[in-house]
Amino acid sequence: MLQSQHRWASSVVLPCGLSPSLNARTFEVHWSKQGEHDPILLYQDQKVQENVGKDQYRDRVSLIGELDKGNVSLKLDNLTVVDKGEYICFVKSISWYEKGSMNLVVKALGSTPLFLHKEAGEKVNITCMSGGWSPKPTLTWRDSAGRELPNSHTYYRTDSEGLVSVSSWLLFSPSDSEWISCTVGLNGQEIREGRIVPLKGFWREAFISTLVLSLIVLSTFTVLLILFRKGLLPHCSSHKNAKSAADSHVSLPAETVPLNATENATQADPHESLPAEVGSS
Repeated sequence: MLQSQHRWASSVVLPCGLSPSLNARTFEVHWSKQGEHDPILLYQDQKVQENVGKDQYRDRVSLIGELDKGNVSLKLDNLTVVDKGEYICFVKSISWYEKGSMNLVVKALGSTPLFLHKEAGEKVNITCMSGGWSPKPTLTWRDSAGRELPNSHTYYRTDSEGLVSVSSWLLFSPSDSEWISCTVGLNGQEIREGRIVPLKGFWREAFISTLVLSLIVLSTFTVLLILFRKGLLPHCSSHKNAKSAADSHVSLPAETVPLNATENATQADPHESLPAEVGSS
């Protein structure tokens, strides 16, 4: 029996032909799937019969042509996981009949592994999950040295579309390796891999450090606020004195201002322009 491997949602041609190459236009061609009573496709009276077979194959199956050369291969479009299995090709004339079969494997490459982790005493409980696979994948744990980690806690689940999800967990000591990897794949060829660095206590230490720093900042702010309200901060006192002096200067009567104030102001500004007649001596 032949075997054909194809990806999910692609198209496949299931080969079937007569040898020697006879003209099959007047023959009956019957394609079916093992375990199903209704045909997938029926060629009879020199045409493909309509409304024959299951609805799941409607508008998805066809003969690829060249019947006059004995080629009765079936084309199946838009593959799904449930299409996997054994297919039977049956050809009949008035005086004889022949049949052959082949196995179809539909592959679906799943998602990149997702990790969950939780402290468990001195170790870390790490879970690896991946979904959307076909056929059933394998899952392998490895450390940073490439050594495979033994694990017996691996579980599989198949959804309504026939796709497989896998999850696995193990207890790991962060001191044993810099990181660990979880690899999910089909026969070691088509794989998805993820890595995680399990730093035990990292989040707890980070939280404690942040909390201590926040308390220090809060205490400092409280002390400064008390000093400010009591007028004990040097900057606040200077500002208050300067404001009082400014207020007292503004409140002076006009006649108390020195008569030579304008002269003094002119001498205080050495960059002020001289009168034009001074420059023409």
